[in-house]
Amino acid sequence: MQQNGTPTRAALTVSATLLFLSLLGCDAPPCRDISGRWSNREGQSFYFEAGGKALWLVRFGSKIDTFAMEYRYDCKKQPAHLDLSGFQSGPLSGKTLYGILEWNSDTSFRFDAETGMGPEARPDQFNTEQTQKYYREK
Repeated sequence: MQQNGTPTRAALTVSATLLFLSLLGCDAPPCRDISGRWSNREGQSFYFEAGGKALWLVRFGSKIDTFAMEYRYDCKKQPAHLDLSGFQSGPLSGKTLYGILEWNSDTSFRFDAETGMGPEARPDQFNTEQTQKYYREK
């Protein structure tokens, strides 16, 4: 008689396991490390450091402007949020860029942002005309 109950218990165990795994599978993708140098390969680079400090390098012809900034990265949001602030000079001085970020792989992501007075300025979706793709540099 125990043999007749064994397939039923096994089926229930398999069903419960599959349900559990499917629920885990719906979670957000794992957080990826944003630290290091990232380039859009068109004259712009980010250098993200520990502690929320970063540099933004922008090439204009043969000249490069460097902007020190702060960043806040929240990879638990969908899409992930990347806010850039603390600009001391340039056109973004005193402003915050509220951005969204989506990972393409461990070595690239796309980024879109808008300036504003608060997080409500953050784009809801990626605008193909202003979204930029960044690649991890060595």
